[in-house]
Amino acid sequence: MDITKIEKIAKIIRQDSFKMLHRKGGGHFGGAFSCAEILSVLYGHVMKDGDRFILSKAHAGVALYSILSQCGIIDRDVLKTYGDDNSILGVHGESHFVSGVEFSCGSLGHGLSFACGLALGKKKKKEAGNIYVLLGDGECQEGSVWEAALFASQHKLSNLTVFIDYNKKQSSGLIENILDIDPLLIKWKSFGWDTFEIDGHNINEINTAIKQTHKSEVNPTMIIAHTVKGKGVGFLEGKENCHYDRLSDEQAEIAWKAIS
Repeated sequence: MDITKIEKIAKIIRQDSFKMLHRKGGGHFGGAFSCAEILSVLYGHVMKDGDRFILSKAHAGVALYSILSQCGIIDRDVLKTYGDDNSILGVHGESHFVSGVEFSCGSLGHGLSFACGLALGKKKKKEAGNIYVLLGDGECQEGSVWEAALFASQHKLSNLTVFIDYNKKQSSGLIENILDIDPLLIKWKSFGWDTFEIDGHNINEINTAIKQTHKSEVNPTMIIAHTVKGKGVGFLEGKENCHYDRLSDEQAEIAWKAIS
């Protein structure tokens, strides 16, 4: 794996996300920045033909748009239209508008269920390829996530790998103060998943965890990725509530310097 290449991809994800959101007047900087390394490893090194990715935490749509443009799936000039009337790039990616967006996940908690259907279909058809999903941690308060967790284990979806972007914050504050989801490792193991905990900004740890997946012919895999919401921008990292932000000109200048 070319670490320098993956780091560059993650850097561009943050820069593209910043440009789109600041031009629009605000948005989900924190959640887009926290998943940059996960997306960069998946798209820049891991995924092959036949693999599919579901962004269940769809409020980080700008991060997905960036990586799709870096892969040549979206024209880079289209990124400049984000926030415009009639743009194909919505806050949440919509599959009927954007090639590469597998499922419209505007309502949180639905992406994993859809991914289970894809994985089961591949199993039944004996098709090659794996299904990858990125969940938000606040999203794991949704009951549908746990129904899907039971389903995946019951149907032995060993071709399914899920990341939780565990940045510890949701739209209205800290996860632990609103509806605590810990202990995540024990919970997912008890549901019959092969489960790992990693630093979600450490490229080597992300790659190593993915290498451990799909060895079992029975269990789906959960990778709990500890991340920092707003990663790379100090004043966002330190905010308790940085789900949706509007930046002043001064803040925007500080943020851009930090991620450049």
